[in-house]
Amino acid sequence: MVFSIKYRSVGIKKKNELIIIISFVLFVIEKAMNLLDMLQEYTTQIMDDPCLTGKQQEEKIIQIFDLCHFVEIYKRSLRIIDFDDKVNIIEDDGGRKGIYFCDLLYTTTHHFEGSLYSQSFLQSLKRQSDLSELWFVVVEENFISENMNDSKAFIKKNKVEDLYDRIFYFNYSRSIIKKIN
Repeated sequence: MVFSIKYRSVGIKKKNELIIIISFVLFVIEKAMNLLDMLQEYTTQIMDDPCLTGKQQEEKIIQIFDLCHFVEIYKRSLRIIDFDDKVNIIEDDGGRKGIYFCDLLYTTTHHFEGSLYSQSFLQSLKRQSDLSELWFVVVEENFISENMNDSKAFIKKNKVEDLYDRIFYFNYSRSIIKKIN
């Protein structure tokens, strides 16, 4: 009799653990589906825009994937307001922030657009868009390591610390975000 009570109680414990695991898996699947729905919605908007060339559509799709993945990893409560320009606008705890993604894989010349390097342009952008902060995110796609040497060299060379309020390293492939400043 004691054996069967212990067996049944272990069985119930295992069932509860299984229910918890299944609930967690369903939660993860739901979050992934929400992300996919969001990406599909934004991608459709981009593809339906008659003003964008094929190259511009490709750049926008990369931009929105970077933005959505960043939000998913860094802080899910961030709300995407606008991604029409190079600087994306999000809402964070009631404040508007601008985020520029600099993908070192695609920025082969290791420079970013002149306007995004100009203190006066960025200050004007902050005022016009009512942004409390500007964030600079260096994106790398490296499956093997999270060596930030190239990112740090790029930031130093282009004096990014003087232009942006926050600077992040984002390893897209490994879903790693590190605040640099």
